[in-house]
Amino acid sequence: MSLRKLIGWGWLLGLAASGAQAQEQGSLTGRVLDASTKQPLERAQVSVLGTSWGDLTDAEGAFLIAALPEDLCKLEISFVGYQRHVETDVRVVRGKSTRVPEIELVPAVIELAEVSVRNDVFSEDRSDVVSNYSYSREEIRRAPGASGDVFRAMETLPGVTTSGGEFSAFSVRGGSPKDNVILLDNMPIGRVTHFNGGGTEEEEAQGGRFSIFAPGLIEEANFQAGGFSPEYGGKFSSLLDLKLKDGDPDDATIDARVDILGAEFNYDGPLPGLRGSGLVVSARHQDFTRILELTGQDEFGSPRFTDLIVKTTTEFGPRHKLSLLALHAPEWFDRTTQDVLEGDFEPTDVIELDDEKSLLGLNWRFLSSERSFLRTSLYASRTDGLIIGGRAWPADGVPLDGATNRSQVQSRQTFRFERGAGELGGRSVFTYLPSRDTELNLGFEAVRTSFDESFVISGTDTVYVFDSNDYRAAPDQRYLLLQPGEVNYSFDEARTLAATFANLRLSPFSGGSAQLGLRHDYNPFNREHYLAPRGGLGLSLSPRTSLRLAAGVYHQTPELRVLVADPANNFGLENETAYHYILGLTRYLSEDLKLTAEGYYKALDNLIVQPDRTVSRRTNQADGHAAGVDLSLIKKLVDRAYGQINYSYAVSERNDHDGRGAYDSDFNQPHIFSILAGYEFNQSWTLSAKWRYASGRPKDSYVVHRDVLEDPEFLRFSKEIVGNNDQRLDPFHTLNVRADYRRQLGRVALVGFLDVVNLYNYLNVNEERFNELNGTVDEQGFRILPTMGVKLEF
Repeated sequence: MSLRKLIGWGWLLGLAASGAQAQEQGSLTGRVLDASTKQPLERAQVSVLGTSWGDLTDAEGAFLIAALPEDLCKLEISFVGYQRHVETDVRVVRGKSTRVPEIELVPAVIELAEVSVRNDVFSEDRSDVVSNYSYSREEIRRAPGASGDVFRAMETLPGVTTSGGEFSAFSVRGGSPKDNVILLDNMPIGRVTHFNGGGTEEEEAQGGRFSIFAPGLIEEANFQAGGFSPEYGGKFSSLLDLKLKDGDPDDATIDARVDILGAEFNYDGPLPGLRGSGLVVSARHQDFTRILELTGQDEFGSPRFTDLIVKTTTEFGPRHKLSLLALHAPEWFDRTTQDVLEGDFEPTDVIELDDEKSLLGLNWRFLSSERSFLRTSLYASRTDGLIIGGRAWPADGVPLDGATNRSQVQSRQTFRFERGAGELGGRSVFTYLPSRDTELNLGFEAVRTSFDESFVISGTDTVYVFDSNDYRAAPDQRYLLLQPGEVNYSFDEARTLAATFANLRLSPFSGGSAQLGLRHDYNPFNREHYLAPRGGLGLSLSPRTSLRLAAGVYHQTPELRVLVADPANNFGLENETAYHYILGLTRYLSEDLKLTAEGYYKALDNLIVQPDRTVSRRTNQADGHAAGVDLSLIKKLVDRAYGQINYSYAVSERNDHDGRGAYDSDFNQPHIFSILAGYEFNQSWTLSAKWRYASGRPKDSYVVHRDVLEDPEFLRFSKEIVGNNDQRLDPFHTLNVRADYRRQLGRVALVGFLDVVNLYNYLNVNEERFNELNGTVDEQGFRILPTMGVKLEF
């Protein structure tokens, strides 16, 4: 063979080898911004931690790191005058260009040259006036017991509690789930879970069961347990700011799964026909009927739901970023007389539910100058629902000797509840930074809400659970009679709620800041104006230690279902009011280890209560308080290990001023402790576990009355509540374990997980359900709950 041919073959083999090697490699792209001004940072250093790979950002803050080996890596971002930042859980995929979410650097407030500890991984402004906790998409995904549900992942945070298992809604510092502010891409969203509430007071209080967001959709979740600024409204408890991930405009990723629960499809990639735009599509349907049948729990009925979410993101040059969001989430639930029979009349409820939630939204970020920007959100949402409820009982009754023919069932419809609510709203916030030490936020929000709601009982309804203070025609009547004229209502109107707010932040000296804010709300129901001043101080005592103080007034608008239930509620109810006082201390023990202690006190006034269950009228006669301390030690994933240890002590009391004195609030759990640990063995395997303990939730004391109808052929029992939250359920504790696996097969990835809730199968009771047929109280709760999944990612 000639020398020329040898050289030619060698060149071809070398080209083929380099091409094969390129297929084994991937690249990373992204942008680096100033967290305060949202301006791009030019010549910021972006490096793959522990390697020589890296890049400098261009004039638009963009970077590109090419020819990277397939791996799970970490990026270190640095720029003069800013805190360094480490972006963890960045996956390089062979043959793909992976877009890293926008990285925002926080301006440095203290020169850290004399200290080896840097606030890298947490990327927080230590002069903030309240503690902030942030979860990334990967941290949400690998949280043990969460199955990728962002709300179940939140239960690890200090001061946060959930019922676990069945319910995903969370409560904070003694408040209820309805007391939390939840934003989705800067838009307020009220109902973010499926199957909210239920047929009992306890189920209604604990919120929903399943998040409307499929695993992996939420890019980032930022949480504050109280003391948040005027921009975020007047809810009593906490702020949860959710950011839905943007589509990758450079390369597409598709994944899908089919299993016994249903099917799921996800697309993350370029938007066809519009260069530089990203598209996210997530569609899933889940039907629990089959799995309940297989596990011998078909008496629970047939719950099903569907979620469809579409988001587009487009950048029109360096100054404009526009995103569009569409969400549709219907759900269905049926529990028939056959289900009641299968469950041996435990419980006796018959129900038919058909509900759907929809949202259309627009977000626009405009960099109006080098020191100002405008965020504007417009949204239209709609909720429609129909619930038909009733009861079932043995056809032959339940005579005193206990004999009954349980093969025959009678039933009666007791109520029909129809609701329709539409919102057309917008909010806009203008941020101006005249200097590095001053930041001014001005904003307004308005929402036009239309209500079309009705609740109807077709005749007199007998209720067998009652409070000793409830009205009864005779003192010895051991049940309640609900009359249509007292509880039926129909409401069809539209109202406009509006608010303005301002917040000034000053940093008069290095390592310190002060915030002063004011919010004005108008309530069109009672036609009252409410002012809410707020303020705080943030001090860096040393490069490792910061002190936070905050105080403020919060006015919470009554729930819609309360306002429309009775004409007197419509105009007679005032906003509930809370006064927050917070003192916190944070110590950075290392670049990936943070210790936080925060104490709080909340004085509560004008709380809404229902003095009598036989009527729908409410009053503002109650008050209360909540106080406690939250301790948190968080280890971020920088090497291979990560974890958290949290403890909260809390006291939360209410007083209805009905002669009974103070009592524990529904979600007062004095002791909450959790410990989480995880280890990343390699780029394929991760194992994590979490143990959690919480004091039992308060419950009412009661007495059971027999044969209250005085009819042996139609035996009924009743439950009379004689004490309000004066006892407790058994303590809650659970061990959750999760294993994650990922194997890259060329451009296709095999992704699997096993997530086991309550590994040792302890019965965690979240409700005691009374059965009027036999006078027993059945403990409702959950035991072991394993979930697993395998999907292909293209």
